[in-house]
Amino acid sequence: MILARMVQDIKKRPIAFFAMVFLVILGIELGLWQLRRADYKIRLSQDIEEKSTLPFLNANAKDWSIDQALYHRLQASGYWIAKEGIWLENRTHPLGKDPKTGITTGFNLLMPFRLEGQDNKILWVNRGWAPRNFNELNVVPQLTTSSEKVMIEGVVFPDGGKTLQLSHQTENHASDGLKIKENLKLDEEQQVHQWAQLPFVLRQTNSKMSEALDQTLPTVNMGVNTHYGYAFQWFALAVMTFLFWAITAYRKISQSLR
Repeated sequence: MILARMVQDIKKRPIAFFAMVFLVILGIELGLWQLRRADYKIRLSQDIEEKSTLPFLNANAKDWSIDQALYHRLQASGYWIAKEGIWLENRTHPLGKDPKTGITTGFNLLMPFRLEGQDNKILWVNRGWAPRNFNELNVVPQLTTSSEKVMIEGVVFPDGGKTLQLSHQTENHASDGLKIKENLKLDEEQQVHQWAQLPFVLRQTNSKMSEALDQTLPTVNMGVNTHYGYAFQWFALAVMTFLFWAITAYRKISQSLR
């Protein structure tokens, strides 16, 4: 009897029913997406940890593809192209917050590195993170970059990290004269400079400028618990939406039977 009345209620209020179904499906899908993100970060963290025990790859030895080098440790010898460096803004500290200053947001310094013996091939290097001065937004640390041949090492990442870019960025420069950008687009840099470059970014770990730039590697599985928390909230929303609809419908049917 009640089931038949609920079917009649659905026919009378189809918009409410379909809105409930939509919200339930949406909540479940978003919850599952958060679980997939958590699983991805866990697997990625395990992959990086496993590759951190393998010997260093030599960037000067061959033309590495991203599949061959991704998340491996890599060494390279060559020369910095300091004048083409780029400060990427709105970058969160690799640990979420700088343990020294408590600042969360700053810059990453990305700089092209000309590989020795690789027909002038370029490797983009993330040299580290620096906090942002929110009283003087474009002020960055004054760094001295060697013009001589150097050996660098680090871990290979697919890019320099990405932030949401809502519009085309206007030309902006830091206090040291280098460009400030929101994102580094490898294909775009290759077109602009007309040079050959490797299809990934090296996060440097062996710089002696530890006081100026923080070279802490990001903790990839950071935020896994946050994903689990969001997943719970979305699943809870789906359940609450269904219960609200079901209880409301039941009350209306109960009142009509009196």
